[in-house]
Amino acid sequence: MKNNIYISNCKSFQNPAIHKSVLKFLIFCCFIISAGKSHGQEPFSAGQSEMEERSLETRTATQEPDFFVSGTSAQWLGFYFGVGFRKVKLEVADAVIISDSDGTANGIGFNLGYFWDEQVVEYERQVSIVEHSESFTYQAESGQKLKVIQNNIWYIQYPKIKRDFYLHYGAGIQFTKTRFAGKESNDSNKDEIALGVEAGASYFLISNLLINYRFSLGRQLPFLSASASSPFLKQSQLHTLYLNYYFPL
Repeated sequence: MKNNIYISNCKSFQNPAIHKSVLKFLIFCCFIISAGKSHGQEPFSAGQSEMEERSLETRTATQEPDFFVSGTSAQWLGFYFGVGFRKVKLEVADAVIISDSDGTANGIGFNLGYFWDEQVVEYERQVSIVEHSESFTYQAESGQKLKVIQNNIWYIQYPKIKRDFYLHYGAGIQFTKTRFAGKESNDSNKDEIALGVEAGASYFLISNLLINYRFSLGRQLPFLSASASSPFLKQSQLHTLYLNYYFPL
């Protein structure tokens, strides 16, 4: 009896309609399984790509400031300019020393420079208005307050110490006009030429803005003067703090 039931079940399984139903069921199962696998892989691939982007961001080096970047000459080309506030010490006439540390009242400094390959050629204009405690005399003129205009041409070296920190040192020539304040005549100006040296340091606040400290010393030399008289401005010492901005080329 059992053998007859088993034979009848086998015959019914061989029915073509049943074959088609079983095949469709298997295809449906395969489709469900493949869809589940692809859905599980999508967040993994998205997460993997996000991790790769973060890894690239962390490995990206921070750029150097554009101003005075060590490297090719193309990175070392541009102009800068700025204004400065000063501490002034002048030796005038017959060993008269005038000092003024009021950086907002004793005049102002201006500089404009061209730089390339850790070298600078700079024009600097210093206008100083200082007052002595007592009146003094120079060539039949007397007064207490002086106005000194210095037009300086510097050649400077700028070695890099750290990422944002630079030293500088150089030499130049100074063209000076000195007179007692209050006398507006051009004849009252004493035109002289002096040799100067400078040194200092620069630090970047941001990539295009830096603070520049300079100490400069100028000394009038007799052989540079066309006049046989004693110099009006014998020596100048200036401590100047510049705020500079630059334009790359």
